[in-house]
Amino acid sequence: MDLVYLGYLLAALMLVMAFYGMPIAYAMCTVASIGLCITLGPVNAATQTMFVAWEQASNFSLMSIPLFIFMGTIAFHCGIVTDIFEAIRKWIGFLPGGLAASGVLAATAFGAVTGSTAAATATMATTVIPELEKSGYNQTFAAGTMAASGGFAAMIPPSVFLIVFAVLADQSIGEMFIAVIGPGVLTSLLFVLYCIIACTVFPRMGPRQPPATWKERMLVLPAALPVGILFVIVIGSIFAGFATPTESAALGVVGVLLISACMRRITKENILNAFKEGSKMSAAIFLLFIGGWLMARLLVTTGTTKHMVSWFIGMDMSYEHLIFLLFILYLILGCILESISILILTVPFVLPITLQYGMDTVWFGVFVTMMMVMAGISPPVGLNIFIVRSICPHISIFSIYKGAFPFLFIMCASILALCIWPDLALFLVKQMFSTY
Repeated sequence: MDLVYLGYLLAALMLVMAFYGMPIAYAMCTVASIGLCITLGPVNAATQTMFVAWEQASNFSLMSIPLFIFMGTIAFHCGIVTDIFEAIRKWIGFLPGGLAASGVLAATAFGAVTGSTAAATATMATTVIPELEKSGYNQTFAAGTMAASGGFAAMIPPSVFLIVFAVLADQSIGEMFIAVIGPGVLTSLLFVLYCIIACTVFPRMGPRQPPATWKERMLVLPAALPVGILFVIVIGSIFAGFATPTESAALGVVGVLLISACMRRITKENILNAFKEGSKMSAAIFLLFIGGWLMARLLVTTGTTKHMVSWFIGMDMSYEHLIFLLFILYLILGCILESISILILTVPFVLPITLQYGMDTVWFGVFVTMMMVMAGISPPVGLNIFIVRSICPHISIFSIYKGAFPFLFIMCASILALCIWPDLALFLVKQMFSTY
């Protein structure tokens, strides 16, 4: 059999294994190891596997991932997220859908503390959904809103998705962090607007709450300071050139520990729980990286990647058609695979095609990240949906999908805006980085 078609066959086998329930990291590692044994021999395959595992585990840029995740888990266990939600609800909770809108903004703020959508979704489901239910909000609307809002951890720096993309594409993490701010803020505001309009048109979805006094509003303002301070520490240190993204992640961990200590909320139990949760998520991501790079090496070895790029270029499609095709590709993959798995699996193969068409790599990274946020609430996989379900077992999967469905259209509108106005992502990058 031609090695090129062997590569396609093994890639298809990997997708079938994932579809039938095998974790995608295991499927990639298994198929890649078998393929490398066939093409290079057992000794060389074992050497490649050990080299890839060591290379990814010792990658300096990837060290920022567990640090950012740890920063978020500490912030959650020490109650910083609850404080920011309470502060926002005092200011806008009286609006139609104001509590749901407060949850969206709290999720956006929490995105500045953690880069993990899984952690953000779990935090929002634990913190906000009980409050919405207690206030008479429709369960479907409340659960869907928080499932969708968990994606802001990917669209507000620091973002694990963007770090993964930057490493895969050999791109500046700092530039990626800047580029995603515009689309992230726009999408957050559209989510807030939807919550207000939906509850204005259908008041039973979210009853209006009594307004807080100005004294109460002023008293809760200090609750917003921890998130603001952490954002300045992490993102400000990168902007100022004071620290690399990995170093800024370490500063963020120190910062959240000091802030929690000043608030007298650090306990041995909190630290241990934060460390356990962060370790599990980080280990899963690193295993995905190892599997993804092994698959990439297999497909390069068989010549499948080169064949794929040549086939796309030979189609001679327009730039707009390429974007539409990528949209459909990621939309379909988002229905069957987990988001970071899709990123690691596709970027090494899709990126060369986009470069041939002259697509800006930073813009493409933001585009893919937004597609991955959509994947988090796309049926039938929708990782964010299942996280909300695990925390709120009294709400059915169907109800959570139904509640999140309108946000899929809002995400499509944001992605369309990004395609029509690329400077939505690139303007700040052009202003701040000499490479542009």
